Amino acid sequence: MALFPVKDLRLLFNGLLLCVPAAVLVVLGFVFLSEKVPQIIKNERQRVIAGYRLVAEDLRDGTLPAGEVFEEVAHRPKRARKMKPGRWDFEPAGSGRYLVWYAVGDKSIATLTKEIEEFDFATLFYSVGAVFMALFVAMTVFGVRYFWKLAKERDDFLAATAHDLMTPLVGMRYAVGPEDRDAKWLVERMIRIVENLKDFLKLGGKRRTPQAEAFDLVEAYEKAYAVLRDDYRDLFDGEDIALEFAGGVRRPIPVMADETMTVQIIWNVLGNDLKYAAPHGKVKVRISESGGKVLLEAIDEGQGMTQRQMARAFDRYYRASTVLETGKGGFGIGLCSAREFARLMKGDLSVRRNTPRGCIFTLSLPRGARVRADRDATMS
Repeated sequence: MALFPVKDLRLLFNGLLLCVPAAVLVVLGFVFLSEKVPQIIKNERQRVIAGYRLVAEDLRDGTLPAGEVFEEVAHRPKRARKMKPGRWDFEPAGSGRYLVWYAVGDKSIATLTKEIEEFDFATLFYSVGAVFMALFVAMTVFGVRYFWKLAKERDDFLAATAHDLMTPLVGMRYAVGPEDRDAKWLVERMIRIVENLKDFLKLGGKRRTPQAEAFDLVEAYEKAYAVLRDDYRDLFDGEDIALEFAGGVRRPIPVMADETMTVQIIWNVLGNDLKYAAPHGKVKVRISESGGKVLLEAIDEGQGMTQRQMARAFDRYYRASTVLETGKGGFGIGLCSAREFARLMKGDLSVRRNTPRGCIFTLSLPRGARVRADRDATMS
């Protein structure tokens, strides 16, 4: 099993973010061990030397009791015999004592003093510190792997669920009679939506390549809205979502994209508005053109979102705390998949504030030259 079995760049990026604290700790720890610890060790050594220096100064000044001072001539250390007058030194004398001597003329005077303990900062920092950093890095690595494992299991679970939904949907396709065209169309649409979700949830897998063709965005909107029409009418006494056009004239608006993906995007956006915004105010849709793009804007008068919520609205599995409190919502993949599908078709999906309240979701798609001929015939 690979150490980091992740192909999904989004998960890889999030996993790397989780490694940032460990990376910062390692860098700071390395700087501390290489620059600060040697200075701490040096300071501790100087503290010990300063303690013995005080004893040597007492020897020089004659402030020590006479019984504690003795001359070191024949038995003094070799280096002491070579010391110039006024110099001093010290060395271990066993039994927890140190010999400190001071050179006076051609002889030296000495005394035995209690050992001044030197704290072993080298062992503390180099050994314990290094082990701590290694453990922290190891915990981070295993934590990231656990995060990726859970994310993969969740995606696999949802993909398996979508796969299992296909069995009853396919059965419904054959159970619906040919005369019930509306039911047949809904089943087919659900099958396509589930297939798109399966593609989207394949962790690290390839997304379905969009089938770019010219079609009428207005017709795609009507197909998406048809699934939600009855629910919206129930909220507003039979009224439909207002559909506005730039210039005020309803007309076919050709786009170059994948119709199935486009219907799903619009269905996700309208479903999101119906669930969270419509209970607080009406929704309208405006279609316009700008710079070679066709824009479909879903404008609501709901409670709106904070700047942080808008920044995360298209994150996979993200649901705002206000949504969780209402008990509404699914897995948090609708808007995420909608944006990904839009970008696969060289478009985009974004959100901004509405004035005075609510949000505006904007779907942009490449403009098509004209609607396909057989569709023109169907619309006439």
